[in-house]
Amino acid sequence: MDYTTIKKYISSARLLPYEEVCNNNTQRALKLYQVNLRLSAAFYPLLSLFEIVLRNALNEELIVHFNDPNWLQNQRSGFMSNPTLTHYNNNLHRNVTNDYLKKSVQKIINKNSGRTTQGMIISDLTFGFWTDLFERINFQNLQGRPIKIFHYLPAGMNRNQINQKLNKIRQFRNRISHHETIIFAKDVNDQRIFSLIEANEIYGDIQDIFSWLNLDFNVWTRKIDNVAFEIERAKSMYHHYPRFRYYILRMKIGFKLYKERYLRKSNSSGFKK
Repeated sequence: MDYTTIKKYISSARLLPYEEVCNNNTQRALKLYQVNLRLSAAFYPLLSLFEIVLRNALNEELIVHFNDPNWLQNQRSGFMSNPTLTHYNNNLHRNVTNDYLKKSVQKIINKNSGRTTQGMIISDLTFGFWTDLFERINFQNLQGRPIKIFHYLPAGMNRNQINQKLNKIRQFRNRISHHETIIFAKDVNDQRIFSLIEANEIYGDIQDIFSWLNLDFNVWTRKIDNVAFEIERAKSMYHHYPRFRYYILRMKIGFKLYKERYLRKSNSSGFKK
């Protein structure tokens, strides 16, 4: 397909970062654009599973904490309305209330005309709702209960560090959802460069949190995890495409994935030993 046609429908603005990194080599720029799409697609099932696991772990913990299987509805007048969520804003010269959690639940209840179950609310809440439970004031109002989902938390790891990790993952997920780039960074001169550092860090953070939950990441993701494969393919493309070596490396990387996925023995229980 003609690059001008591709640019018309994908847009000049979206392709510009790839052209800059590839020194206006349109063939490489388009290939790099495809690399970003493939890596984003590889992350999607892991991020989906991660969100589901995290929210269900938090829900189970807070059911016990409140002794209430319907805490999401009932806590609208509880910790979600705690007076500590209101503070005086010096810039606005008035009191401001952080009612994000309460409004999130209420919005879902209103959408369903009040006929709402706990399960319906859980499935509809955004990832941001669950990560917000680790924000300082919400965490304090919950008496630190959210951190108890992590049965194998490393010594010295605290709420703030967990919150930072979760927010990094959430922001990365949002960028993928909005079709943004995840393979670039800025150098010391503020120039855009090809970089997989962030992708590797997020991949490691997801594995860490699975481990803290006492879940065997490899078992849970064995048939859906293509991230390491796409990271390796991205590196080979950037450094070697369109030379013949790129195609050789691509075959080797593919064989490695097959070997690890189908020939590797693993702990079938899904829990760490």
